[in-house]
Amino acid sequence: MRNSTGALFKPNVKAAFAEFIGTFFLTLAALLGGTPYAVGLTLAAFVYAVGSISGAHLNPAVTIGLLVNRSITASTGTLYIAAQILGALLARSLGNLVGVLAPYYFAANSLAEFVGFGILMLTVLAVYEKNVPSSGSGIAIGAALTAGLLISKGILNPAVAIAMNQTLSPATWATVLSGIVFTVLFRLFVHRPQTTI
Repeated sequence: MRNSTGALFKPNVKAAFAEFIGTFFLTLAALLGGTPYAVGLTLAAFVYAVGSISGAHLNPAVTIGLLVNRSITASTGTLYIAAQILGALLARSLGNLVGVLAPYYFAANSLAEFVGFGILMLTVLAVYEKNVPSSGSGIAIGAALTAGLLISKGILNPAVAIAMNQTLSPATWATVLSGIVFTVLFRLFVHRPQTTI
């Protein structure tokens, strides 16, 4: 019993740590870079860096979408979301020590956050369902986030929004709603095998 529990526990801790580190750097990119390109490139890099460990969600709304898609378990999803928020908060705490924070910016309106995040969610689902070659996964997901940020002028990440003291903004709730809606649409129109990690 101890061995099986340990075998399940260790990969989850390792994956959660990957989410923590990835979200930390993604939030730093948002706080210090202040441009969609910095954030998109950081996400692309971490898809390759930690994607094989955790799936490189780095965003609670992505994690919730993948929960709806049944790509991960509820316990893994909960652990990921906690790690993502903690990573973002640490980035906020250390951001001033790393460099000069970019000018403060606000979340977009609810429709913009919803639509912008939808681009990212659909691309993540396509990667998870192997509709995108693994060699192109980071490029596809990084480009989708960049496009979503450019179109919406938003934040598109609840963890980053929380780190920016915008916990009640559309960047937290509209992105989660978008993740659920676009995942349901994806499941309705794309046949998929059942896999859970």
